[in-house]
Amino acid sequence: MKNKYFSLKNCFLLFSVFALFLFILIAPVLADEMVDGDHLPGQIYTMVDEEGEVIMRTAREITVGDEYINAANNYYRVISVENKKAVAKKIERAATVLPQGEGWLSRLEKKLRNALPVQQQGEQKTKKIAIYSSHGAESYLKGDGTESKDPGGGILDVADSLQKNLEEKGITVIRSKEPHTPHDAGAYQRSRRTVEEALKEQPDVLIDVHRDAVPEEEYLTEVKGKERVQVQLVVGRQNQNRANNQEFAEGLKKKADEKYLGLIKGIFMARGNYNQDMSPRAILIEVGSHTNDKAQAQETMDLFAEVLNDYVYGTAEGEQAAGPAPTTSKGAGGTALRTVLWLIIGVVIAVAVYLLISTGGFTQMKQKLSDFRNKEMANFLGGAQQEESDGQKNGEEDGGPEGS
Repeated sequence: MKNKYFSLKNCFLLFSVFALFLFILIAPVLADEMVDGDHLPGQIYTMVDEEGEVIMRTAREITVGDEYINAANNYYRVISVENKKAVAKKIERAATVLPQGEGWLSRLEKKLRNALPVQQQGEQKTKKIAIYSSHGAESYLKGDGTESKDPGGGILDVADSLQKNLEEKGITVIRSKEPHTPHDAGAYQRSRRTVEEALKEQPDVLIDVHRDAVPEEEYLTEVKGKERVQVQLVVGRQNQNRANNQEFAEGLKKKADEKYLGLIKGIFMARGNYNQDMSPRAILIEVGSHTNDKAQAQETMDLFAEVLNDYVYGTAEGEQAAGPAPTTSKGAGGTALRTVLWLIIGVVIAVAVYLLISTGGFTQMKQKLSDFRNKEMANFLGGAQQEESDGQKNGEEDGGPEGS
């Protein structure tokens, strides 16, 4: 009974250590997802420079550490926020952010992926772009008559326009019209399942279509002599693909500036994840505001689709961006693979802690592992057969089991 109690106690200890490790691992991810912000009418944040000049306004929450690239490609970093007023410092930087170096876990994943089937040489690549809306109830006062429509709002019509324009350029569009309602903190978790399904078809780009919630003039400008609703790009700065996604966003803006100066309002590197950890070519777009005319927002999608096509499939940088999902650590199957790797690591750490506690010290743990390697593993293949043979021999000598 004492040995049984001791065994149960050790099992409980092992489980507790492992559960603690998983909590420490998962808590930051859950926290990041919880801060993926909504944009609600009446909640307007203003970003100003150190002289007090307005840089931009948005209904998306601004926090210290957020960054912004404005229409003129000036780069700002938020240094303080008080009463929805964010002060940002202009910083000097290279024209394009470079991808961060691979970590050891990413290198391990890449080795594991080498065993996966790859596209055959000479096989023609299909152009694919995935479109969805995490906040599918978002609408436009001019055109929809309301700022939000459940289950599906005007933002889905804008996404339809983007789809139509891309398909006219020969691009296969992987489209979800799921609204992911209600518009609450769980919307991004629901749309994450949509992204997982889309990634199975290996799209070159993931686009989450939204609209902002500020006065209409914030998103209006003249492009090629015509008034247009602008597009703002949003990059979640709390995911391991942030550098690649930001590089992609800057490439898009550069192409837009060449073709339709003013079309891209800016690039907002906001606190949050926005499911962009799942692909190195994921972008959230704000197509105007709830106060803008929906018809104008739809018209803007013809220009944005042209920019997207020309950059992704017409430039060297864009062609590199159009790699299949296995290039990302969290593409199709990547989320599951990384989860398995972390679980394996968690088990190893939990077992190590358990052995350290149960043996009384590092030296004793090392000796126990050495004994296991020398005795148990060495006899793993032949030991079972030998034990069975010995058992049969003993059974013959003892006359067999009781009752036989």
